[in-house]
Amino acid sequence: MSDTNEPNLPKRVVRTITLTEDDLNMLDEIERVLSKTGQRVKTDSKLIRAAINVASRVLHGKTYDVNEIAEKVVREDGRSLSKLIAKKKP
Repeated sequence: MSDTNEPNLPKRVVRTITLTEDDLNMLDEIERVLSKTGQRVKTDSKLIRAAINVASRVLHGKTYDVNEIAEKVVREDGRSLSKLIAKKKP
């Protein structure tokens, strides 16, 4: 049973992906842009999730806010959140 103070995290699915050097360079560019928002979006999984969010919104003709996406990715990241929850517990 989960603590009522813990937010409901999205289900995690582990997949192995193969990236090219160009893909990694693009992730580095995304990291530079997101780091300007003040969010800690440093891991590949967070960067890829941010890129997926942007791509999905563009494909559907929706506007997006990079800061909003960065906040969402950080908020929903289980590792970041588990560290925050651990700090709050006495």
